[in-house]
Amino acid sequence: MTKYKIGIIDDELLFIRGMKLILEQHEQIEVTNTAKSGVELLGQLQSGEFEAEIILLDLSMPEMDGIDTLLKLNELNISLLVIILTSHYNDAMIIKLLDEGVAGFLAKNEDPQEVINTILKVGEKGFHINDHILQLVRNRRLLAKKNKLSENLSKREIEILKLICQENTNKEIAEQLFLSVRTIEGHRNRLLLKTNSKNTAGLVMYAIINNIIEIDNSKYS
Repeated sequence: MTKYKIGIIDDELLFIRGMKLILEQHEQIEVTNTAKSGVELLGQLQSGEFEAEIILLDLSMPEMDGIDTLLKLNELNISLLVIILTSHYNDAMIIKLLDEGVAGFLAKNEDPQEVINTILKVGEKGFHINDHILQLVRNRRLLAKKNKLSENLSKREIEILKLICQENTNKEIAEQLFLSVRTIEGHRNRLLLKTNSKNTAGLVMYAIINNIIEIDNSKYS
């Protein structure tokens, strides 16, 4: 059984303590780190004290808010799966944060079971798309068609991208295509560069927007 290490980044101590109690009731979740701001989070990362693989990141914090923290993590090339926590966000902000590599979104008044469900899906797949975000992606796909975005991927890259979207690991893709894992890793890195994606979630978004894969609500939500 996989156990996911979680960090909670929020400036409200009561919220952190309540969320920690809720999350640690699940046998697959362990809260290893908490921080009250992006500055504190970066300090823990630099000191080697940070163990979490997935973080719940509040957008509204003093010193360094969630957006600036996310941008700094990207700048430093720190590999963390980020789930945004917020009381208020709009569609434009969601699209911006998706482009920056966010793996999921949660409202701060969300049902506790949905919080756990989102964490588990992000841990398993690398991303979680709810119905609202799925509709935003559909709208972006229509816009992409209208603007006639050109496809710049090779047949092999498209083949590998489809397999990535089917949640195959590099090893599984290598076995299916009779290639080495290193070759698949190289293709994945080129896909990230060509599509300007930060992570697997970005690759999936690119594939949906450019009509490379069909959208299945049950698969991505």
